[in-house]
Amino acid sequence: MIGLFAIDDHFLIIEGLYKAFNPETDEVGLVGSAFDVDEAIKKIPGTSTDIIVLDLFIGDSDPVANFRQLRNTFPSIPIVILTMEDSLRWQIKMFKLGVMGYLNKAENKEILKSVFVQVANGNLVIPDKVSRTLISKTMYSK
Repeated sequence: MIGLFAIDDHFLIIEGLYKAFNPETDEVGLVGSAFDVDEAIKKIPGTSTDIIVLDLFIGDSDPVANFRQLRNTFPSIPIVILTMEDSLRWQIKMFKLGVMGYLNKAENKEILKSVFVQVANGNLVIPDKVSRTLISKTMYSK
């Protein structure tokens, strides 16, 4: 099983992830959760976390600082963003920082599961609009 650790300041999102993935029947399951990054840093070492699932906006905290704090503390655990923020600007910014996937909270269970499995297998999962933008910027910026 792929162990997910969710960091989100909304109880219903965390509860939804617990209920969406059954560790006995799915390839993924929640092994822990926290309402902010500081709490997560204390809890993750006691879990079998394979992927950190991070909400982009947690309270008034800075998304970039949150990501960097997690990356510095757990450099070998991939981070996937799960958010309602759909702007291309934030997606590109987070991929440039090193996230392994970026998901919208409105996605269905099968898409979530597919991305988690791909990331657990070491793959970077970039949404089409992000890859098209990055490719066009690379090709046409001289």
